[in-house]
Amino acid sequence: MRRTGLLGLSFILLAAAGARDISPSHASESVSGRPRILSGDTLVVGGRIIGLYGVAAPSLKQTCLNAKGQNYACGASSAQALAAHLKDATVTCQIRETDSYGRALSVCHRDKEDLSAWMAEKGFAMAERGGKAAYVGAETVAWGKRLGLWAGSFEDPTGRPRTSYSKANTVADAQPETY
Repeated sequence: MRRTGLLGLSFILLAAAGARDISPSHASESVSGRPRILSGDTLVVGGRIIGLYGVAAPSLKQTCLNAKGQNYACGASSAQALAAHLKDATVTCQIRETDSYGRALSVCHRDKEDLSAWMAEKGFAMAERGGKAAYVGAETVAWGKRLGLWAGSFEDPTGRPRTSYSKANTVADAQPETY
């Protein structure tokens, strides 16, 4: 009976890991390099399409209302803020899982700074909820100070459709863009 219980538990753990698409190679894999910013929550590092784990930024074409009720390109602003913050920095990204769009969702750091936390604290991205709710506290800082998106009104980017990256496109040209 004891073997059956351990065997059953093993199957449950394997099934749970498979459901999140975390494999041992993903769990310990990391990439480093100068990032190329694709959007406020997606970048290319070391030739890999990386999604910032636990946060969602507006799409590049999304518009929002600022504190004065005027439209502005909040998606482009989010991407530009991340690009300006990183400049010529090297980032290291620890891959957690692959999302349904083919991005390697990763916790990325510039030196010791967590980029997902920075984006949420500055109001350029919203914290994911549910199993990836690690940055809700950082988002609350931006909300309290009415920073970034929180200064006006916006459509919640956490459920937005994204560009699908096929398996063939998960490795991309990592040449930096100028902003």
